[in-house]
Amino acid sequence: MASQAFFDPLVLLRVAPILTSTMALRFSHDQNLFLSNLLAPEHREKAKEIVPSYFSTFFMKGIWDIGIFYTLTPAIGITNFYSRPNGAWKWYAAGTALTIFHLAFVPFVMYKVKGLADCASKGASKEEGPKLLREWLKVHSLRSWVTDVPAWTCFVIGCVKSLQPL
Repeated sequence: MASQAFFDPLVLLRVAPILTSTMALRFSHDQNLFLSNLLAPEHREKAKEIVPSYFSTFFMKGIWDIGIFYTLTPAIGITNFYSRPNGAWKWYAAGTALTIFHLAFVPFVMYKVKGLADCASKGASKEEGPKLLREWLKVHSLRSWVTDVPAWTCFVIGCVKSLQPL
């Protein structure tokens, strides 16, 4: 096909889960970077006031990115899995499974997220916001290292294997 000299859709399919999982990792890193700064000793007193409302705003804007990345990445991973690229399909399957496993952490964070949102509206103790944020960040970091980084690694290996000549 002449168009493949300039653009090969199959290569895009093989690379796409790397791109979407990279974006998810970047977002995860940014969440940790920006939100953990609110817990630094020099911000501790101010954080008691702003953590609940800041987190609620941050989370509601970011949930769309999370929804896109954790829908698109498994969909593309499954497509790669079913197209069975030369021996790489196992890596795409593993990356897809790990991306879906990210969602298994929802029960461990949903009450913290709700608690943070409620702190802003219900006038909870000023200590409650930073405490819940610290707990959420712990689970968030664990989830990133246990699911997101290995998923990205699997997609990279799968892509490299799938794009090697037969």
